[in-house]
Amino acid sequence: MTLPENPPLPGEKSPPGPRRESEAPVRHLRKALRSQAVLRIAVIVALGTDFAISPPPARPVPSVALTVVYALWTLAVLWASWQSRRTFPGGLYPFVDLALLTALMTLSGEFSDPTWDSPVSADVLLLIPVLASFQRRPVLTAVSGVLAATAYTVGTGLGHQDEPYWGFILVHALFILVVCAGCVLLSAVQQDRVRLIGELAEHRLRLLDLVMAAEEREQRGIAEVLHDGALQNVLAARHFVDEASSAGADAAHCLRRADEALTEASTQLRSSVRTLHPEVLASGGLVVALRLLTAQAAERGRFHGEVRSDVASAGEADQPLYWLAREMLENVVKHARAENVLVDLRRDGPDRVRLTIRDDGRGIRPESVGGRLRSGHIGIASHRARVEGMGGAFDVRRNTTGGTTVEAVVPVAGEEAGGAEEAG
Repeated sequence: MTLPENPPLPGEKSPPGPRRESEAPVRHLRKALRSQAVLRIAVIVALGTDFAISPPPARPVPSVALTVVYALWTLAVLWASWQSRRTFPGGLYPFVDLALLTALMTLSGEFSDPTWDSPVSADVLLLIPVLASFQRRPVLTAVSGVLAATAYTVGTGLGHQDEPYWGFILVHALFILVVCAGCVLLSAVQQDRVRLIGELAEHRLRLLDLVMAAEEREQRGIAEVLHDGALQNVLAARHFVDEASSAGADAAHCLRRADEALTEASTQLRSSVRTLHPEVLASGGLVVALRLLTAQAAERGRFHGEVRSDVASAGEADQPLYWLAREMLENVVKHARAENVLVDLRRDGPDRVRLTIRDDGRGIRPESVGGRLRSGHIGIASHRARVEGMGGAFDVRRNTTGGTTVEAVVPVAGEEAGGAEEAG
């Protein structure tokens, strides 16, 4: 077998070719926006409590109104984070926070009234870099923190220009910058972590693609060898037997039996060729291929096989699910002594498909899986690794009423899970 090209290591660029785009960045941004919204809600509750206990001496009504505007902004961000598409630019959020909170401090008198010192609003600008750090963008966090310190310095300096206390103002602005520096470092660490996770996920998908492609090439090669070599020889031998059958009565009887044996051998070889490289999967789809697999296994194992499905395809997961079904049905034929086998292909939520193979045979013992693995039988283990490598889940269990159930749940794109179909 020809070895595939070396896969890229984390941090290296993948070779050119079709790639599946990861949704991780968008998912992380939505999660960050939700976390920001939760913190904003806590800030709003604290501001409301502060205003209720110590009403701002300057313009209390506009201050409360602006707090309500900030609450509405928070709800809008929370709503946007749950949508399928972002409705606001990613870098907009901390600057809106800065503008609203700076305006709130100006209206409430925190910048200008020395007689009113609110414990919440005095340090509320410290939260600007904290809020920005959730988006895992160090530059955005640094800019927002510097702007928050500048807003505090300018606002407090202008508000107290008659009696300035620059020592306190500058030290407090420096404290905001210290908090900002910590948030920048935290944001950088989180950004590197998310990038590494994304690279590892891409690397895993790349390895999975290479393994599946190598396996398919190997099986296609075996199928071609069987078809072009052994099968052609068997068919030629059958032709020679037909010619020799006219040699005499006894010879005809013997040759007739040889002909039957060769016919059976050619049938078995054709079945092996179809199994190794299932053209029916490419032409008829997963459900049709599962029907054929089940029918062939039922004939050899002498059980009743049934296929049910409410999807026509599992997209890129069609081949792994087909290989899994082939392996499990072969195990049923060899070991289960079952009377009934059900192969069930169903949606499992909007973006997942579940394949279930259930029989009423002797049932598998949990310890037998490990024993077979130690003795060199890696079929179930390899299928488990393949399914979990795709981001799915794999389970083998013994039924309480007897028999074995094998389940594989794999992720698929919404448009790839074909239209509903019920197959029997």
